[in-house]
Order: sequence, then structure tokens, then C-alpha cells
Amino acid sequence: MFLYTNIDFKFVFLGACGSKLFFAQMIFFKRLSAITDVLPSFVRKSGMIKIYVACVALALSGLPAKLYSQELLTQQKEEHFYKKGIELMDRSQFGAALENFSEYISLHPASDIKTIDAEYYVAFCALNLFHTDAEKLFSNFIVKHPAHPKAVLANFDLANFFYNEKNYKKSAIYFGKVGFSEMTAEQQNTGRFRWGYSLFTQKLLKESLEQFNAIKSQGGQYGPAASYYAGFVEYGQADFDNSLTDLKRAEKNESYAKVVPYLIVNVYYKKKSYDELLAYTAALKSTEGLTNGDEIALLSAEAYYKKKDYKNALEGYNQYLKGKEETADKGVLLRAGYAAFVLNQDTQAITYLKKSFTGKDSVGCYSAYYLGSLYLKQNQKPMALASFDIARKYFSDKQLVEESSFMYAKVSYDMGRSDQAIVEFEKMLKGFPGSVHITEIKELLSQAYVNANNFNKAIEYIESLPTRSVAVERAYQKATMLKGLDLFNKEDYLQAGEFFERSLKYPVDLDYVAEASFWNGEALSINKKYNEASASYLRIVELDGFKNVDLLMKVRYGLGYCFYNLEQYDKALFNFKEFVNKSPKGQPNLADGALRLADCYYVSKAYNEALTNYRKAIGFNSSDNDYAHLQVGIILGIQQQYAEASNELTLVIKNYPQSSLIDEAYFQRSQLDFEQGKYATAVEGYSKLIASYPTSKFTPYAYTRRAASYFNLKDYNKTSDDYISAIKNYPNHPAAKDVLLPLQESLNLAGRSAEFDQNFELVKKASPDAKGIESVEFETAKNLYFNEDYSKAIVRFGAYISNYPQSPRLADAKYYQAESYYRTKELAKALAIYTDLSPDQSFPFANRVTGRMADIEFKQAKYELAIPHFQKLARVAANKKEQYSAWNGLMESHYHLAQYDSSKKYAESILEKGSVNAGSSNKAVLFLGKIAKAKGDFESAKDEFINTINSAQDEYGAEAKYELGDIFYQTKDYKQCYATLVSLNTDFASYTDWVGKSYLLLADNYLAQGDSFNAKAALNSLISSFPQENVKAQAREKLNKIEAAEIKRTQSLKADSLDDGN
Repeated sequence: MFLYTNIDFKFVFLGACGSKLFFAQMIFFKRLSAITDVLPSFVRKSGMIKIYVACVALALSGLPAKLYSQELLTQQKEEHFYKKGIELMDRSQFGAALENFSEYISLHPASDIKTIDAEYYVAFCALNLFHTDAEKLFSNFIVKHPAHPKAVLANFDLANFFYNEKNYKKSAIYFGKVGFSEMTAEQQNTGRFRWGYSLFTQKLLKESLEQFNAIKSQGGQYGPAASYYAGFVEYGQADFDNSLTDLKRAEKNESYAKVVPYLIVNVYYKKKSYDELLAYTAALKSTEGLTNGDEIALLSAEAYYKKKDYKNALEGYNQYLKGKEETADKGVLLRAGYAAFVLNQDTQAITYLKKSFTGKDSVGCYSAYYLGSLYLKQNQKPMALASFDIARKYFSDKQLVEESSFMYAKVSYDMGRSDQAIVEFEKMLKGFPGSVHITEIKELLSQAYVNANNFNKAIEYIESLPTRSVAVERAYQKATMLKGLDLFNKEDYLQAGEFFERSLKYPVDLDYVAEASFWNGEALSINKKYNEASASYLRIVELDGFKNVDLLMKVRYGLGYCFYNLEQYDKALFNFKEFVNKSPKGQPNLADGALRLADCYYVSKAYNEALTNYRKAIGFNSSDNDYAHLQVGIILGIQQQYAEASNELTLVIKNYPQSSLIDEAYFQRSQLDFEQGKYATAVEGYSKLIASYPTSKFTPYAYTRRAASYFNLKDYNKTSDDYISAIKNYPNHPAAKDVLLPLQESLNLAGRSAEFDQNFELVKKASPDAKGIESVEFETAKNLYFNEDYSKAIVRFGAYISNYPQSPRLADAKYYQAESYYRTKELAKALAIYTDLSPDQSFPFANRVTGRMADIEFKQAKYELAIPHFQKLARVAANKKEQYSAWNGLMESHYHLAQYDSSKKYAESILEKGSVNAGSSNKAVLFLGKIAKAKGDFESAKDEFINTINSAQDEYGAEAKYELGDIFYQTKDYKQCYATLVSLNTDFASYTDWVGKSYLLLADNYLAQGDSFNAKAALNSLISSFPQENVKAQAREKLNKIEAAEIKRTQSLKADSLDDGN
């Protein structure tokens, strides 16, 4: 019996045998050896299979025992290298194995079967030792022994080696050289799968699919894997039917049961087999540990979305997006947001849609459109406007552009931005003439013309139209009237009147006719064009059917002043009487009307009626009660009720220490004493006036009246001294021109007649010939000034000053030159001249000089220098306008210097007795709010700002609303801040400065709430369409900071994700 082990043949002699039989047996075993050599190399390599071959009852004979034994020993010694190499190779000791195989090859002929095997094993060992010549050894073996069974296995082993080393490129090359038809079924399955996988890793998908397809239905170790990869490749090639078949086959294998469902769901989704997808995912719900379970839930949600089952879709989206809102695909967030939008789950919809917005791509623009609709639903119109503005710029979808453009225009109109709405509606008429909204567009457009608040653009647009409908003319009537009112509030009364006149050319709406006529009358009256002003007022009185009592009373008040200033006191009296008798008690000008009515009676010498109305005014507790008491005292003096008159005048002096009328009260009381022959007492009164009020307009008269008193007291020296003081101190004053005769008399009586001539010369010098060349030059320069040709006036007055340095008109010439510099904004030159003039308090324009100096220092932000000038103006103010200018300057200057208590004092003074119009009161209340805010008293500030807003529809109201919004922002009341700023943009749309600031603050308000979407939208809106470049620049700066912060945050999130992955 013979035993065959490990591919070697071991012979154990069991009996005698003959030589012939032995030779036949050797041939048999060699054939057997050739058969066994086709066994798989990996089987041979491992040594796991041992073949036992039994040969029975072979009679061996004819060989001498001694000879056989010698040959056997030699053979065994040589066979040791081969056997040892096999054993070492089985133990993966490839280096030692290679040495044994090499030794064996050196001892045996090249044609020997085992030598050939040994050559193969040398190449195999070299390969596992990573020798650089290993592949060449295999290649040489295949060339040298092409018919040898191991030549087939050489490429296979090379391919498997490189496959195990993950060198898939070489692996694929050698698998491509394998003759699979000569291999076992198991080898074929293994090789084709590995070949397919190697091709798959190189993205040679079509070629890889051929290999997977060849074995995917074979089962075994590689069938499910091949089915999986075949299904995957077919999915990528959109061969969904075959992909589904293969993936379903793979799913039956436990190894792929939890991996394949994700691909199967994707196949159903791509096939639009949404019902099958949903049925399949429903069956998976009980399966735990599914790969990509969240993605499967997402695809389920997407299927519901496609079927318009938004309720189930939203549930699926919520499940998928939980914890992923920041990193999820923006398209998914958009669809989730839309599903919530359809289901009226607005808060959830806004959250998802805002997260889906990253830019102005398709997803961002669709998100913006639906966000706009949601914000509009919540009446958050600025946010809606910003959203529609983004959506309308996605030009790839014309329907989206049309719908969002329409909504943008409509929201603009609803927010009171009629000028913007007009532009947008006009664009739609041109760009979408067939729009489904065309009728509504035309209707809203006509209403936008009527309600245009941004009158600058409205006027420009309407004037460019070739034809105008009645509705458009009504809009133009209103726009020009509002423009005039804006200019009026800015004290540009001349240009304001021009716009009022333009408004009156289109008398479509009776109310606008009345309002434009009234404000035109006010502007003309301020410009002292009283005849034209009265005509404008009378137009309202004559309007047929006009019944606005409040405005009619204002008209009567205005007419009263026009006729009063025209000295048509009878007409003034009628209108003031109408005003006083028919106005309600709360009318703010009622006390003033009563005073003017009393003045008219006074001028008409109807003293009793005058007294009645002065006392009526006092009963109204007017801020001008000092004036009323003064007039009562004067009238009582006329009526020779001296005691009562003196009491009234004394009341002014004692009760109104800050009154600008105290000097007159002193003068009039002294006059009463003079009239009663109380000359000594009169002297005391005049002296008090002269000493206390040297710059008073009554001081020159006080000198002449005191001189008369001294004359009556026979003190001719003092008489003469006072007359001479009047001449020297006030050479141009009318009082000085009437004292020559009494001065001559008193000097004679005092024995000082020689002094008369020199004083006569002073008077004569102060009154030069009006027909002289000097006078002509002065009047020429003056005419240039009043014709507003200031540059030429500067030159002419300069020449006059140079030519006539001793002229009595020198101060006047310097004043007009300074005014010309002021009006041409050469403030430094103007200030130098005003400073030169300021010491002369007898100068007729001394108060104006003081006011100008204060104004120039204020404009140059030199508040510390401005304050003394404003204080001086307050002391010497001759009328309410000067008084207001002084207090207003002090209020603002102290505020800018953070001297809030002082600022507050003057604001309150303005409200109590310094207001000259509604605007001045509004400004004072505004400053009270700003002062309280600056001091941190937000509650008081809010009250004052609300008071301003309620009474002021001008720039002060706009600023008050902004300041109120800022308080809400600072106190983190973001909802109230939003509402306040939105109403500012609606109610004060024409005040561009404050609209721009409000949008910048609105962006900050959004950002404080974590709403970067709307913050960026508000800023982008400013950047794209706001008219002021400084606001655009601020918006860009804020936007850049937001975007930089978002990039930094995104990078941080990505870093966190990587950390979590590790």
C-alpha cells in the first residue's frame, strides 16, 4: 500500500516486486501526480487537504533490494528541500521557503515536474515577500510553461494578492488575464466578485456590473454581495427595475438586510413609486439598526410631499430634521417649511424657511417668497417687503418674479410707500401686461398716486407723464402741497410758496385746496407779503361748502395778522373778533388773538373794549401776560387813572423779572410821573432805566425825557448833559435829531452856550446829504444785497468801507457785508465783522449781530463759544422770535455739551413762553425726551417722545419715533421696537434721514433676536435702493459683519462635526 501526502509521494515498500511492474507503477503515480497538481493553489499552499492513495497487492519483483535502497536514500535527501519548502510556505515563512525551493531547483533538471512546481513557488514566495521581481517571475513562468496548470493559477494568485493588498488597479489587470473557464465554480465566483469590486473602486461601473451580473444569482459567499453592488451600479445608471430586483435579492441575506433598505427606498423614490415606497418604509418600522434610518425617514417624508400629503410629510421632516436644522440640505428645509406653510403651522414654517435661506439661489428665493407671505399674514410688513424683494430677483422663474414683484409693490403701498409702489406697479404694467393681477395693479396704482407720501419722487414722476387722469391730478395736488409744507417746516418759506401755488393749479380736492391756501398764506405772511397772504387766506373763506371750522378759525387768525401788519385795523379787528368769539377754549392761539384784538381796539382808541380784551387775555393765563398788564397800564394812564396804571406797570416790573418789557414798564411808569408833574420821581425812573438797560430802545428817549424833567426842575446843567449824551451816544437815533432847540435853550440858561456849535456839528455829521455820492454808493451796494447778489454786494460794501471810514453808515455797511458773507457760507469772514460790530449796543441791528455770532459758533460745533452769545441774545431780545432763537440755541448747545439740566431749563422756557409756532413747541418737547433718555430716565423720555409724535407730523415727530424705537431696542423690548420703527417708515416716509436710520436700527433689532435672515434682508434693501450713500455704506458695513460671523459659525459647526466623528 502506498500513502500520498502533501502533494508528495511517499513510498513504503510492502512486498517484493518485479522491475517491469515497478516501472508501470511509477508511470501510474506520475499520472496521478499530474491530476493532483490541478488542485487550487491555495489548497496546496495551506496543506489543509491530504490525499491518501492506496495501492493494494502490487507484486513487486525483479529489483534487487540493495540497489533500490541506495536510490531511495538519495531521492529522499533531495526531496527534503522540496518538502521543507512546502512546510515553510504553509507557515508563511516565505523567505526560508524560497531558499529551499531554490536549492531544490538547483539539484533537479528543469524539465522535472517538481522543478517546475518549485519555480512557481519561488515566484509565489517572492510575491509575498514583496520582491520587485515577483511579477516578472510569474510572467516568466507563464511564458515558459504556458500549458502547465499553474500558469492558469499564476494570474489568479497575482490578482488575489493585489486584491488583498487593496491595490485594486493591479488586481483588476490580473483578474482580466485569468481564464475563468478553466477554474472551479468557487474560484470563478471569488475571482469575478473581486474583479468586479476592483473595477467598482476605480469607478469603471459598466465593466464592474458585468462581473457582478455573472455571479449575482449564484448564491454562496459572493452572490448577495454581487447583487448588492449590481443594484448599486444599476441605481446609478437609472436602471431602476433591475436595481430593485438585485437589491431585493441582496436584502434576503442577513449581512445586507439592514443596509439595502436605504437603496431600495431610493429606487422607489427615483421611480416615483411613492405608494410602494411608503408601504415598504411602513414595513421597516419595526426593524432596528437600519443603516441611514434618518435618510429613509426623509425619503418617506419626501414621498408624502410628492403626494401632497403635507401632514405626514411634515411629521417625517420633523423626525429627520430634529437636531439637524443647521446642517440639513436647504432644499429639504424649504420643503419642510412649505409643508408647514400649507398646514398653517406658521411658526414652524418660518423656522424652517429661514434656515433654508442662504443666498439668492432658487432655494433662497422660494424660501423668501413664502416667508414674505407668512410675514404678511402676521402683519410684519417690513419683513414681508424684504422677503419679496429677494424673491423677485430670481429671474429664472418668471412666475415667481411676477408674483413676488406684485406682492412687493402691494406691500410697499400698504406701508404708505406710495412713491415706491408707483414705480413698482409701473414696472409691472410694462413687464407683465398680461398679469392675472393687471386690474388690481391699475386700481392700486391710481390710489398710490392719491396717497403718495414721498412727494419728491411723486412730483417728479407725475410731471413726466404725458397725460394725467383726475386721480393723478389729485395725487399731484397733494404731493406738491406736502412738499410745500416740508419746505415751510424747514423755514424755506419762499420755495414753499412756489409748491403751494403749484398745488392750487389743480383744485381737484377741496380739502387740499384749503390746506394749500392756508399754508401759502402763512408763508407769504412770514415773508411780510401781507396783501398776497390775505388773498390766499380769503380763498378759503370763499370756498363754497367748506366747513372745516378749525381751519377757518386759523384763517381768521392769519387774516387778522395780515390786516394788522397792513395797519388796516378795522379788518384786523373783524377777523380777530371772529377768531376769539368762535374758537374753542383749547385753541392754542386764543390768548394771542385776544391780545391782538385788544391792540386793534387800542389803535382805534376804543380803550374800554381794549381793556376788556387785554384782561380777557390775562384770564387765559397767557405767556404774554406781561404785555397785557403793560398795555392795561398804558391805557389807564391815557384815561388818567394814574394810580391804577402805575400799579399795573409795577406789577410787570416785580412779577416778570425775566420779561423783555421791563424797560418799557420803567419808561411808561416814569412817563406817568412826568405827566402828573412828579419830575423828581420821573427822574428816578428814567435813571433806573438808563442804568439798568443801556441798550434798550427806550434809553435814548429816557435821556431826552429825563432832560425835560431836569429842565422842569430848573437843573439846566443836567438838562444839557442829558441832551448831549443823547447826541453823542445815539447820533443816528430820531431822538437825537429833535434835541437841538431844547439843548440850545438849556445851554444858554446854564451859561454854556459855547458848547452848542460842536454838538450841532455832531448832529449834522450824522445826517449827511442824502443826495451825495456817498449815499448813492451805499444804496447801490444795499440794492445788490437785497437782490441776493451777495458776491457783488461784498465787493461794493468793501469799497464803501474803504472809501468812507468815517461815515455814519459805516456800521450798516459792515453789517450788510457780514450778512453777505454769511449767506455765501463764508462764516469765518462773517464772524470777524460781527465781532467788530458787537460792542456797539446802540447799533440798530445789534440783536441780529449777536444772534449771528451765536449761530456761526453753533454751526461750527463750538458750543462753549455759542452759549454766551445766545445768553446775551436772550437778555436783549426785542421780540418772541429773537427770544425763541436764543432759548433754542441754548437748549441745543447745552444738550450737545451733555449739560442736560441747563438744556431742560430752556426747553421748558420755550414751551412756557418762547414758542413762535407749532414746530418750535414740538422741538422743545422732543428735546425734553432726548434729555431724559440721555440721563437714563427712559420712562420720562418715552412720555415726551409720545407727546411729540402725537402733535408733530414733521421731522421732529420722525426723530421722536426713532428715539422711542431706540429706547425699546436698548431695553430689549424688541417687539415694540419693531412696531415703532415700522410705523415710522409708514407715517414719516418723506423724512429720508430718519427712514434710513430706522432701517439700520431695525436690522440690529432683528439680529438681537437671532434673526439674521431678516437683518440681512433689511440691509440688502437699503443697499439696493436707498437714496443716501452714507446709509448704504453703514448698511454694507453691518452686512459684512453679519456674514463674517455666519461664516465663522459655520466653520465652527463643521469642526464640531469632525470632532464628533472621531
